[in-house]
Amino acid sequence: MSTRGVDGAVLVCDRDGRAEAVHPVGAGVPGLRPEAGAPFPLLFGLAPVGRALDLFTALRRDGTVHDWPLHAALPDGATRVVFLTGRAADGTLLLAAAAKPGAAGAVCAAVSRDRPELASLLRPLCGSPSLPGSDALFDEMSILNSQLANAQRALAKANAELEASNAQKGRLLGMLAHDLRTPLQVIGGFAQLLKNHLAASAEPRDLEALERIRESSLFMRHLIEDVLSMSALQAGRLVLNPRPTDVAELVRRTVAMNLILAQGKGLTIDCDAADGLPPLSLDPPRIEQVMNNLLSNAVKYSDAGMRIRVSVERLGGRVRVAVADHGRGIAPDQVSKLFQPFSHANTLTDVGDTSVGLGLFIVRSIVEAHGGSVGVESAPGRGSTFHIELPVPA
Repeated sequence: MSTRGVDGAVLVCDRDGRAEAVHPVGAGVPGLRPEAGAPFPLLFGLAPVGRALDLFTALRRDGTVHDWPLHAALPDGATRVVFLTGRAADGTLLLAAAAKPGAAGAVCAAVSRDRPELASLLRPLCGSPSLPGSDALFDEMSILNSQLANAQRALAKANAELEASNAQKGRLLGMLAHDLRTPLQVIGGFAQLLKNHLAASAEPRDLEALERIRESSLFMRHLIEDVLSMSALQAGRLVLNPRPTDVAELVRRTVAMNLILAQGKGLTIDCDAADGLPPLSLDPPRIEQVMNNLLSNAVKYSDAGMRIRVSVERLGGRVRVAVADHGRGIAPDQVSKLFQPFSHANTLTDVGDTSVGLGLFIVRSIVEAHGGSVGVESAPGRGSTFHIELPVPA
């Protein structure tokens, strides 16, 4: 093997990677700092230390490493790639540093010739790394391909089972929700009927109990609507039935439905809807669900005596509906979590809060399905304003 024109060096290190000797060949390695006793990762400057430590780990694990590149710093500030080939044996680390890949054997041969006492140690590094033959490579690739095909079949089977399980869960959830919604409507209706019938003769505490029954049934209905919507979203079956809708009238109607809940907590809801708004192409029950979620949150997280303001106005090619409260507000790091399923803002959550964290996720999903957008402005102690924007038909 010819060593003419070969530049490099052989480093002899102890088992901890500290340099004991550096044997240069030709012009050596520019940027190499041959300091005895220094850890070899530091011999090439600070920049490649991490990469050099990875080499040290690989040497300890595999015993031999070929052509490991390091970007060594040159005295003039430039960098140069140095290729290290190493071997760990007999408690000694041997590293051949070469200026180009594949030159480690020539560097080791040159050092072996000049320093015969190192010849036996360097001999395993003097040749090129052996490569498997074509037959061995073919066999190895065949085994890998077979393993990959088996893994793909197993993954396809697992995906099919998961899809079937999700479909079954969705069907069960939908059936339960449908079966619960009807009796809850009956409970709420009869509670209201009894309250109206006994208004003049019943004790105030009895009327209050009837109102709590009606409120709880209404809350459960809203929760079931959210569960049904979530099931439809997960199955990709959220179907809209849009028709021309007076959005101002829809908002006023929804506010009136939630006014009783607000008054039961000592809250006031003001509704300011602009006149002359154009009809929007909406699915009214879905938008009512959106408004119920926004209003119920505003009521839930406001303290007695506060006011909730609902506004409807046109902004260019969109109609903006906003629900503003003066409650506890939301910390900035919690805002991004609000519209994710099963999430709560920690600054808002009450002790005993029974919400499952679906409301705002469903709000966003329904509004975006209408081609609109949702936003929130809030700060701790300063309340929150949630708004939706819906497109005006051309």
